[in-house]
Amino acid sequence: MGRLLFIRSIEGRILAGITMFVGMMILVGWVAINEEARMQSFVRQHTGRSVERGAELFASLCSECHGEEGYGQGDRAPGLNNPHLFGYDPVGLQTVAITTANRALVRFNQDLSNLLAEQTDAENPPSEERQNEILAAIAALEEQIAEQQAVIEAAVVERADILATLDTAVENGLFPLWDTVVDIETTGANEVEVFFNANGTRLAQVGWAGDLHGYVVTTLIHGRPGSANVYPNGTGMAAWSQTAGGPLRQDQIEDLANYILNWDKGGAWTAEDFIAVQQYGKPLADGSLPSEPPPPPAGDDVLGILARWQATEIVGSAVSGELLYDAEYGCTDCHRNGASAPDTVGTATRIRNERLTLPQFAGYTIEQYIVESITRPGDYVVDGYSSGLMPSNFGVRMTDQQLADIVAYLLTQE
Repeated sequence: MGRLLFIRSIEGRILAGITMFVGMMILVGWVAINEEARMQSFVRQHTGRSVERGAELFASLCSECHGEEGYGQGDRAPGLNNPHLFGYDPVGLQTVAITTANRALVRFNQDLSNLLAEQTDAENPPSEERQNEILAAIAALEEQIAEQQAVIEAAVVERADILATLDTAVENGLFPLWDTVVDIETTGANEVEVFFNANGTRLAQVGWAGDLHGYVVTTLIHGRPGSANVYPNGTGMAAWSQTAGGPLRQDQIEDLANYILNWDKGGAWTAEDFIAVQQYGKPLADGSLPSEPPPPPAGDDVLGILARWQATEIVGSAVSGELLYDAEYGCTDCHRNGASAPDTVGTATRIRNERLTLPQFAGYTIEQYIVESITRPGDYVVDGYSSGLMPSNFGVRMTDQQLADIVAYLLTQE
């Protein structure tokens, strides 16, 4: 006896198969479309539970020194519920505006100086037509210079107004030594900008090149061995991880870090949040304070930088330069094996044998090429790499000595 088929005709069976296949594809597509949302929901739930566990750990282990709400305690431990820790710089926009305008002024004044020299060149006097062009260019530059000076003046006033609202926060350790900087009559604008660039956030103060999560986790793992000297009313922060002799497992370290990071308000921090912090972090790991304002930045006047090095006998250290290149400024992240930028290995050889043979670099030295590449990365981009990837503010962030050290290191890369 033959088998009894539910669908007898071949056409019906084909249609049923197609229908089932389409239905399965729709189901798979629906799952795929909603998978990201499902995973995000799972991550939120997992992080939420982690934050809850971290809150319990913080209350029992950390609140005695850092405060129940994380605002810190006097001279006992720094606040962690703290916009400065989370990278919110209350005068960051103003500092960037001033720094950018100052850099533009350097270029405009140099261009103006060149035009005036050409206009008054007795040996090769310009034609009448060229004189008219020069006069028009000078007028345009003077207008641009006035605009940039206005930008600086407005930003300085805005920054002063903001700082006036943060007096209590400054007294509690925000922007340490700011009063010393502004009280020095000889302090130049560049030194002030360097001060804010170095103190605008906690990670900038300590020179941490990684992200905040890494900073918090690393601090929890290893503690602060000398913090009892930094905060005389405290007992010193112990190493909390079991890997460093402490009591906490790695998952508990992550829970505690997630709770601390959960305080982040992003761009919604206010002046009241700064004032609520009872104790800001010390600027250096050993608690000492620099006795004078930091040195001015190198800037982006390439020939001026090289002339200054020669006049002041600045000599770079390849050993220090390697540390700066790898850890301080994270150059290796993009330059290792040519990932996103030319490979570090062979830098000096490529410059000597390839770059300096190009017409636009006629008369350049290797040092000049490297300094320009670091301080003015947008002026020339090597074929095969994208413009805009390299930060354009290294001239503001680096001192002459740091820049010279990195140049010395790159000169060893044959």
